[in-house]
Amino acid sequence: MFTKKEKNIILVLALILLAGAAWFLARMVIRKQRPLRSSDVNTHEAFRREDEQREESKVPSEPVNINSAGLMELEALPYIGMERAKDIIEYREKHGPFKRIEALTKISGIGEKTLETLKPLIRL
Repeated sequence: MFTKKEKNIILVLALILLAGAAWFLARMVIRKQRPLRSSDVNTHEAFRREDEQREESKVPSEPVNINSAGLMELEALPYIGMERAKDIIEYREKHGPFKRIEALTKISGIGEKTLETLKPLIRL
């Protein structure tokens, strides 16, 4: 076993290591949470880039058939969230399959501008 003096030395060393680890973690957290100054970031550009990246990641690899696509496939289209995807499916169930892509504008929230963005990504 250890003597009382050895136990005290081990305890002091453990406390020093613990304090060092706490200091290291605190420095890491402080660095990551440093408030940004307006001069650090061009806000408009940052948000625009973030939106572009988000939209690019949503684009499906092949055109989506709007007459047979399920909820998840429709949600993968840019500007189509869960609610619009549900609305598209509901419209299909009530009125039958879409005969023209332009009929998507009958869905609330899908206008001409959105339709132009979607045209290359969808098919009948």
